[in-house]
Amino acid sequence: MIKKSAFPECDPAHAFRLFTECASDWWPKALRHTDDPRSEILMLASGRFWERATDGHEVELGRVTTWAPPQKLILDFYPGTDADHPTEVVVRFAAENGGTRALVEHNPKPESADLWATGAPGFESAWDLLLAELVTSVLPSNS
Repeated sequence: MIKKSAFPECDPAHAFRLFTECASDWWPKALRHTDDPRSEILMLASGRFWERATDGHEVELGRVTTWAPPQKLILDFYPGTDADHPTEVVVRFAAENGGTRALVEHNPKPESADLWATGAPGFESAWDLLLAELVTSVLPSNS
């Protein structure tokens, strides 16, 4: 299991919206799956989670399995594996000291257990980048 956390200086409802509705604004360009730095990262409460390039090309990034604003989001996550071998990402948002503690837990699922050891180092470094960008995106100079 990978556990990471970040502290965006905003309330949990804003942090949840930032993570889900504004992912395109903070998702690192180096971690885009369409190779288009201007692509959109989209997540819907109805379940779809994907990236769309400016030319219309789409890459499925996973599936939203739980959408419980502002406390929790759970994803079947395909990067590093595929739709038949998803990992699971649980993101919890909790008020803390005037901001929000965003806690990410990334785990293998039974279907991806055999792939976990190979993918975990990449997941670990990717979450470091993702969460750093999430926090930076709510700084006053970026609002």
